[in-house]
Amino acid sequence: MTKEERDLQEEKDLVEEMQGEIEEIENEEGEIDEEKLEEAVTGGNSDVAKLKDTLARTQADFVNFKQRVERDKEDMIFFLKSDILKKILPRVDDLERIITNTPEEMRVGALYEGVVSMQTKLLADLDKMWAKPFESKWEEVNPDKHDVMTTVPGQKEGIIFDEFEKGYLLGDRVLRHAKVVVWAGE
Repeated sequence: MTKEERDLQEEKDLVEEMQGEIEEIENEEGEIDEEKLEEAVTGGNSDVAKLKDTLARTQADFVNFKQRVERDKEDMIFFLKSDILKKILPRVDDLERIITNTPEEMRVGALYEGVVSMQTKLLADLDKMWAKPFESKWEEVNPDKHDVMTTVPGQKEGIIFDEFEKGYLLGDRVLRHAKVVVWAGE
């Protein structure tokens, strides 16, 4: 048998095989049944379905991995900044206490103005690093932002009466809880 005859015979066999497959998916009226066609197309290709499933799972895992890496990166930046800023905040508190407790007659002169200038510059530097104080007085106690140091008898229960130490946010997270005095009610 020559090469041409073999090719011709292969084509005939292929045509017969395809006709047999078409007959298998035809219904009684001679029309192609779509369900049987779908089954014939995918039935022999279970490996393709497995590969598609594996690909979909791998893509989902990759998206989750990217999100986890981004979240871990943000957490690492927060903790690095917070470690540095927590060492600076007591100095800011000290300057605020000096300014607040300076008698009125001593609030003039270069020394006082230097202390005020130092505090202003420190607060500006904190602001550049997204660290900002938050106001607590006259607010309701929020355990996520406030540490209650003591309670005193007062008008409205759970309202902050005074601050021992200001609280700070770093971005939208609490950097340092405010230490507060709360009214206990009457």
